Amino acid sequence: MIYALSADASHIEEEDVYDASLIKFDGYEDATFFHPGIDYHQECGSPEVVEFIGNLENAAWLDHIFTAPLNVLLISKKMVRVLESVKPFRYRLIPATIYSEKIKHLVCDKISERRTWHQVREPALRSDEFVILQLVDQLDCLDRDRTIVDGVSFRQSGTEYLGSEQAQHLELREPEGGFPPVFFVPELLYYCFTQEAKQACDKAGLKGLWWRPQR
Repeated sequence: MIYALSADASHIEEEDVYDASLIKFDGYEDATFFHPGIDYHQECGSPEVVEFIGNLENAAWLDHIFTAPLNVLLISKKMVRVLESVKPFRYRLIPATIYSEKIKHLVCDKISERRTWHQVREPALRSDEFVILQLVDQLDCLDRDRTIVDGVSFRQSGTEYLGSEQAQHLELREPEGGFPPVFFVPELLYYCFTQEAKQACDKAGLKGLWWRPQR
């Protein structure tokens, strides 16, 4: 079984509320940190440390943070270690800092929504326990003839990309040596996680993960 992963937002009871909101920077609209072939620091101007304003009480128990305006793969360092324990895989970690909502007025300019020069050193007002996970390899493993979209094969459908749960049947060709715990398929608009990755995360008691089976 292959899974897509989203942040579980069931603990949020209001609309348009997130665990963390990005402190915007020039070019942030394209900085998804998703495609392996893109250096988002060089091409989109993302800072070396991507910063957010968020709910630190939620961040203290979550391992996957629900973010806005871009839904990036912001996960705990513990989750990275769990995935590594399943099988080695290549990735890039983008450091992240989440500042307490209490000091939003100090770290984020109200008009431009950009970062101010105010420095925050108090541990109670920031969390550095999360990173953005970006894969650096792609796996060309989609079976275009056996993957079914709208009743026909992916090859016949004229579809270029598939979102999660869009395929009626998703067929991936397993490489020699097996799949890494998380991998990128060029035609899919989400990272794929293996059954072993999910089981390891479940066993480790990770919180805030919404697994959606894809095949």
